[in-house]
Amino acid sequence: MRTFVPLTLLSATATALVAVPRPPISEIHELESYDFYTKRDEYNATAARGLGTSADIYIFNDWSEPITFTTSDHSRMSKSPPASVPVSSFGASSGYSIEANGWIPLQSSFKFAFQTPSDEKSGGKVDIGVSPWRTGYSLSGGSEYETAVLLAPAKILEKGRDFDFYFYTGPGEMGPLISSLLESNLGAFFAGVKKNPQKIALNPDIDITIKEFINPIVTCKYASVKPGLTDWGVTAIVDFTSEIKMRIRYKKLTQDATLKVTDFSVLAGAALNLGGLKTTNYKMANLKFSVSKLQTSIGDIKIDGDILVDIVGALYPVLAPVLKLPYKLASIINISENKNILKMINAAAGGFTGSTTKRWSLPTVDVSGLFKRFVSAFSSGDSKKVTRAVKNISTWMSAPEIQAKDLASLYIPGTHDSHAYSFDNVLSSMRYSDISFLWDMDYFLPAPSDGSFNPMKETPIHLGPVLGKYAMSSIARVAKAQGSDILSQLKGGVRHFDLRVYYDSAADKFYTQHGLRAKATLIDILNQVQQFIKANPSAAELIILDVSHTNFNQDFTLIDGTIITSQQVQFKYLGTIRQLEQWTYVPINARGTKNFNFQTLKSTVLSQITQGSNKVLFINPDITLPELSVNTEGWMNVPSGVTPKGGLYEISIAATLTPGEILENIMNGLCGVGEKELLKVKATQSNAAIVEKVRGIEGEKKTKVQLVSVDWWDIGKGGKTAVEAIVGMNYP
Repeated sequence: MRTFVPLTLLSATATALVAVPRPPISEIHELESYDFYTKRDEYNATAARGLGTSADIYIFNDWSEPITFTTSDHSRMSKSPPASVPVSSFGASSGYSIEANGWIPLQSSFKFAFQTPSDEKSGGKVDIGVSPWRTGYSLSGGSEYETAVLLAPAKILEKGRDFDFYFYTGPGEMGPLISSLLESNLGAFFAGVKKNPQKIALNPDIDITIKEFINPIVTCKYASVKPGLTDWGVTAIVDFTSEIKMRIRYKKLTQDATLKVTDFSVLAGAALNLGGLKTTNYKMANLKFSVSKLQTSIGDIKIDGDILVDIVGALYPVLAPVLKLPYKLASIINISENKNILKMINAAAGGFTGSTTKRWSLPTVDVSGLFKRFVSAFSSGDSKKVTRAVKNISTWMSAPEIQAKDLASLYIPGTHDSHAYSFDNVLSSMRYSDISFLWDMDYFLPAPSDGSFNPMKETPIHLGPVLGKYAMSSIARVAKAQGSDILSQLKGGVRHFDLRVYYDSAADKFYTQHGLRAKATLIDILNQVQQFIKANPSAAELIILDVSHTNFNQDFTLIDGTIITSQQVQFKYLGTIRQLEQWTYVPINARGTKNFNFQTLKSTVLSQITQGSNKVLFINPDITLPELSVNTEGWMNVPSGVTPKGGLYEISIAATLTPGEILENIMNGLCGVGEKELLKVKATQSNAAIVEKVRGIEGEKKTKVQLVSVDWWDIGKGGKTAVEAIVGMNYP
């Protein structure tokens, strides 16, 4: 007898734990008002266990560091989630099964929390159950966009789990950027639809005209990027709520209809392939992506209009019977029809990116010149020459042994885009054809919301202030070519300065630029040069200011109609550089000469130029001025494939960035790893071997090089800057 009671209890317990099939879906007319108490009476106590709402949970870590997912306060759960789950960086957990208690007619729930690299702890509470109880969640703590949850219906009241619960955490970099884009364009889009209703012809028998979105709310809850060798993972969760007014035609019948969707959440995951962007010669259309995950949840859906249901039945029959059942509709999208829907999305996306007529298609643009720089080929032969340290690098040209050399015998260090060390959040007025898309964007203002602007077809693309500022910062990290100002470069031994100057008629100023407008204006640069000269009054340095990429041959029309001619612009420029007139050097026969032959100076001894004091040589290939500036290309580039016969030559040891490298750098920023100053990364490698590179080119071309320009001049090897290494080559 003593053993009978425990065995009876054990048998009853075991029977209760056996899962049984859910009641057939045909017995449930309205899933949202499913009455537990009625069904409990129809099934025995064993069946009640089967009514406990079940789910599989998955945890995703989009941080670059490991995190821990914890749960607590398991209330009325038959099968609780694990107390602690560690997840590796950019990793995902296995699935864990949980189930609410079907015996107790009360709400089941549990709390969760993420231990992440963020200073803010994030977490929340999850309720699980079928009506009259709820399945939902609430978040608490943590920074916005760092945590997200999607409770996706799976096989509601059928064999298997009822839900798939997805928990995400990440650095939250991408979410506010998408929100900025949405907020800046959706107002214009919805106003445009109301002003000009959009007709969509699905086939000859069916068309739908969208007339108006009433009280639309579109919110990006979460977005993240996950790195890969070639494929990058992109995840986003977006919520949509709106009432949509439309007019529907089905064959000869027409009807006004209203579709009201509440809390429609979409979790989308895609793979972005960057493999085709690893060279400078590519087509943007080679950028490949595919949607690999699509999960949804729907708070409520209401339809006023029978024809709309008929149309859905004609186009996608499996959805028509459940069109008014949010949970079941979402479960069909998530489970039974998921693969088919993904195929349709990817097929549509493939055709969309191949189009050249739609506003958001990826254009077929040859960007082989993107931030293109001249990089000479070089051999890797070892140099037998040894350089020695320079005693005073700030006035190295003033040394007697240097003053005694002619220009053809010198090695002169220069900087590429010398002014590109700090930028304003403004694009320059000089538009580059190979990156012209940057000028097709508005980085701060929203699109007009009066219905006059269609953000899907017209430019500019309005990024909004958050995304706009982020884009400017990303461009700056790509464009930054030097780490310090002109004065520091002068003190460090730089003597040739590559300056990209343009005239801004609105501000009546001469700015410098490298895509973005640099903070250093022409006057700022002249002031720094003057400061250096005055600080070294007994020196005999030759400072070359090479001004190019100008717009000085252009006329300008102001808002009031005033015209500023190119001649006026050129004389404004002449008046500006007159600040350094007392130190200016102009070669004999170069004053006012068009296309002065700079090669005639190769035998000129440096001391003949400096005459024992500092000198400034202005050169400009774009314009011819009567004084101060020399119209010339200056040093010639070492040609590829042709052996030059001698002269004054230059090489630029500067990086060529591929679009793939640029995009990958942006993606690293979005996934929390952080963006890098790419030209600095490249310079760290190239500047360390600069002497070997110069010697290799000279050996290959069988001629001497005089001017060597670099990015990030102060990066070198063995405690020396690249400039010191170049100057040291003057001492065999």
